[in-house]
Amino acid sequence: MNTYEYKTIKIESKGFFKTTMENDQLLNEYGAEGWMIVSSFAEQINGITSAVYYTFMREKEAN
Repeated sequence: MNTYEYKTIKIESKGFFKTTMENDQLLNEYGAEGWMIVSSFAEQINGITSAVYYTFMREKEAN
């Protein structure tokens, strides 16, 4: 039977475009480690996105 593990991270919005190349690099690193984004949620304050939460999932390695 397959089992899975999960991880949630928070990336805060910064700058005019609200993202940075470091954020893309971080998401690509998780992808290279086998993590897949299964959901994301934007945290908003007064209608402005202040952060995005990403939940990742990957299959657990057999012991």
